[in-house]
Amino acid sequence: MCLDVTERLQICGDYKVSDRNFSDMIKDSEQWLESLSESSAMQEIKELRQQLQHYNHAYYDLDDPLITDAQYDLLSQRLRKIEAAFPQLAGGESPTMTVGGRASERFQRVAHQYPMLSLNDVFSLEDVDDFIRRTRAAEAEAQFIVEAKVDGLSLSIVYKQGVLQQAITRGDGVNFGEDVTLNAMQLSNVPHKLDQPSADLSVRGEVYMPKDEFERINGELTAKDEKTFANPRNAAAGTLRQLDSAVVRERGLAFTAFEIQHSSQSFTSDREELLYLDLLGFETVRSSELLDTTEEIFSEIKSVDQLRGDFPYEIDGAVVKVDQLKLRERLGATSKAPRWAVAYKYPPEVKETKILEIRAQVGRTGKITPLAVLAPVQLAGTTVQRATLHNQNYIDKLDVRVGDTVLVHKGGEIIPAVLGVVKEHRDGSEKVFRLPELCPSCSSPTSFLDQAADLYCTNTDCPAQIKRHLSYFASQAALSIDGLGEKTAVALIDSEYVHSLADIYLLKNKRDELVAWGGIGREKSVDALLAAIENSKEAPLYRLLTGFGIPHVGVQTAQSLVRQLNSLDLIAAATVEELSSIPDIGQITAAAIKDWFALPQSQTLISQLRAAGVKTSETVRPAAAGTRFAGMTFVLTGTLPSLSRNEASELIENEGGRISGSVSGKTSYLLAGENTGSKYDRAAALGIPIITESDLLLMLRENEGRG
Repeated sequence: MCLDVTERLQICGDYKVSDRNFSDMIKDSEQWLESLSESSAMQEIKELRQQLQHYNHAYYDLDDPLITDAQYDLLSQRLRKIEAAFPQLAGGESPTMTVGGRASERFQRVAHQYPMLSLNDVFSLEDVDDFIRRTRAAEAEAQFIVEAKVDGLSLSIVYKQGVLQQAITRGDGVNFGEDVTLNAMQLSNVPHKLDQPSADLSVRGEVYMPKDEFERINGELTAKDEKTFANPRNAAAGTLRQLDSAVVRERGLAFTAFEIQHSSQSFTSDREELLYLDLLGFETVRSSELLDTTEEIFSEIKSVDQLRGDFPYEIDGAVVKVDQLKLRERLGATSKAPRWAVAYKYPPEVKETKILEIRAQVGRTGKITPLAVLAPVQLAGTTVQRATLHNQNYIDKLDVRVGDTVLVHKGGEIIPAVLGVVKEHRDGSEKVFRLPELCPSCSSPTSFLDQAADLYCTNTDCPAQIKRHLSYFASQAALSIDGLGEKTAVALIDSEYVHSLADIYLLKNKRDELVAWGGIGREKSVDALLAAIENSKEAPLYRLLTGFGIPHVGVQTAQSLVRQLNSLDLIAAATVEELSSIPDIGQITAAAIKDWFALPQSQTLISQLRAAGVKTSETVRPAAAGTRFAGMTFVLTGTLPSLSRNEASELIENEGGRISGSVSGKTSYLLAGENTGSKYDRAAALGIPIITESDLLLMLRENEGRG
C-alpha cells in the first residue's frame, strides 16, 4: 500500500497533536511496512526518493524549505525503513545514502579536499542506546561527548600559514562546494589571521544567524510588506549566498566551529581540538565533558534540550559522538555519514494555549488568511502570540473555534501553526469562525479560488494590496516601467496620487504638482517616470496581462494565452473549456482567468486603461522566421546569465520553437540558469536534455552557419 506525500505528511500531523514524541510517530507509521509487497515497495521507494530530492534541493540549494524538519524526517525515516526491509531495492542514488544539496553555479565550484558528510539522525533514546552498543561492540574503549546541534549552514574554512585562504560551503558534501570566501570574511567572529602564524588549518563549523538578528530582520521585512525568512537557518544560508558581501556584513551572521578537518598540529580527542580552536579565537560549539555511561549521555541530551532557549543560535538536536580520534578512524564512515556519531533530533515542541481571537488578514496578493491571536506562550525560546490557520478548510477540518484551547508548534522554527483542538476543555462559550464574504480592508466581495481552498479579495485596487500590486504591475516581468518601484509606488499611494492601477496614466496631468511635491524627485525624475509610464501603453499585451496579477497567470501563461487570443475582449469572452484547450493552461488556471475577467472591478479597470490609451489588443504575430526549433518544446527555469526569459523565449519562438511552463515527456530541452527549481529535478528524472544559455546560443549560431 503506497501513500502519497499528502497522506504521509498527514500522518506526521496527526501524531504531533497527541502526547507522543517523534519516535512514536515513526514506530506507528511502520504498520504500513507489513502490508507492502516488493512491487508496491519499489513504487513507494521511487516516489519517496523523488520527493526527498525535491525537498533537499529546496532546502540546501534554494534556501527555501517547503516542509518542516519534522515532516522531512518522517519521510526520510519511512524511506530508510522500506529500504532496510527490501535491501534488494536499495541503491546509492537514494537520499538516505547521499549528502543533500549541490554546489550552486552562482559561485565558483571548489573541489572538497576533506569530505563534509552529514550525520545519521535518530529520534529516540532507544536509538541512541543502540548506537552506543554498536560502537562499543566494535571499539570497547569508546568514550563519548554530546554537543548542541546548531541549525545553520555548514562551512569549511582553510588557513595557510595562519592566514584565511578559502571558505567553502558543503555543496554535495563529497565532491564540490561553493567558494564563499569574501562573504565568510564578513562574519564578525571568524579570525582572518590566527595567533599561530605557522598554522595550516582546515576547520569546519556552522554559519548561523543569531536569534535576535533574525527577529530584527524579519521585523524590517514585515514592515516593508516583503517576504520574510522561514527560519534562522534559511536566513543564514540565503545571506551567505548573497553576491553582495555588504549584505552579509549588515545581517550579523556568526560562525561556531565544531571540528578540525586538517591541522599541522596533532590531537588525540575531539575535546583537545575544541580547546585548541578556543585558543585561536574561534567560537566553538557547546560541548559536554567526557561521558562514560549511557545514563550520563541521556542526561546530557536532556540538559541541552532544556537549555536550547538560552543559546544565541537555534538548535534542532544533540550530537552524540566518539571522543577519541583514533577510534573514529577505525570506525570509518559510509558514503553519507560517519559511523562514530549520530544526531538525536528533538521532537517538535508543542504547547497548549487559548485562541483569543481569529482575524482575517489580507495579504499583498489579495489572499485572505485566518490568523489566530493567542494567549502568549513560550515556544522554541520565543514568545508566540499569533499562529496561522491557513484557510477555511483547515479551520473546518480541525473544528477550531474562538475561545478554544489549542495545540501550537514551531516545527523547524517556521511560522507557528495551530495543530489541533483540546476539545475536552470546551465549556460551550466557544464561537465558530467563518472567513468574511466582504473584504475586511475594502468591503469588496470575496471569492474562493484554487479549487475553493483559498479566499481572495476581488478588488484589484484594495488598499491592503494596491501598493504591492502596483509595484508588480510596473515590474520587469510585467509593464517594465522604470522608476516605479515599490518605494515610489508606496509614496504615490500614501500621498493619494494613485488609488488604482489606471491612475498612473493620469499622473501626466499633475506633472507640476508632482515636481513641487518632491516625493519621487524633481523635474528630471518626474519627467523620466512619466515618459516610462507613457511608453508602457504600447507594451506587448502579454505584459499587461501578467501585470493584472491573475492567480496562476505568470509570464509564460500570459504569452500562451495571447498567442491564441490576441485581445482582452477575446480573452474575456472565452469559455473555461476554450481557455483550458490552450497549451500550458489547465482547468484551474482557466477558471481563475474566467473568474477574474467576470469581476466588475476587472471590467472597470480594463475600461479605464483603454480610455487612457493602453493597448488592449495585438496584431497576430507573423510566422517564425526560422525553423531550427520547429516541432520542439522548451521549458525555462532559473536566471540566465545575460538574457531575460522573455528574450530567450523570443529567440526560441523565432526559430519555430514552443515555450511551455512545465516539464513533461514531450519536452525537448530544459533551458536552465541559476537558482533552478523543481523543473530541473523533474527534467533530470525524465532524462530531458538540460542546456545552458551558451548551449542555446551555440545552437542558433550553428543554424546561421548552415544558412
